[in-house]
Amino acid sequence: MHKKILAFLIMTLMAVPCLAQDNAGGAKTVEVAISKPGDKIKPMTGKNLPLYLDEDLAVRYKEFRSFARLKIGSLNRNHRFSRSRMLIEQQADGTWKARYHQIEQASMTCQVRRSKSKSVPYVGVLSYKEQIYESIGATAAECRKGTFRAVRAIPNKHIFCYKKGGWN
Repeated sequence: MHKKILAFLIMTLMAVPCLAQDNAGGAKTVEVAISKPGDKIKPMTGKNLPLYLDEDLAVRYKEFRSFARLKIGSLNRNHRFSRSRMLIEQQADGTWKARYHQIEQASMTCQVRRSKSKSVPYVGVLSYKEQIYESIGATAAECRKGTFRAVRAIPNKHIFCYKKGGWN
């Protein structure tokens, strides 16, 4: 399919003269570099293919995004200080402070690249910000039900490998 697209582009460039406007408003012919049959042209492979044409990489990226969403859900559920297991402490002044950690899906970014390894053909990087939320109240129950505000963001990165048809 990629060869058909490339052939179409070359034929279009050869058949249609390229025109550009000069400063006087008239058209002038622009020269286009065209390879000859004797020229050495590198064959298009997954390694030198432009990213927007690499269908395998696009599929792996889509799979990685789904995997990353599930991973963030799992991290939120299992965090030591998740919302269901928030830390509630009495402060020195007698007030109470509740704190929990949560990863927002909107802070997630994913990158997928090809690897030079034969056993691990793709590598994915998941980046996100873990937010720390706090609420202050006169009693422990009041601060637990109070309005929480984000007080800090912790940047995180995780590297995953694509092995045997799945992300690990």
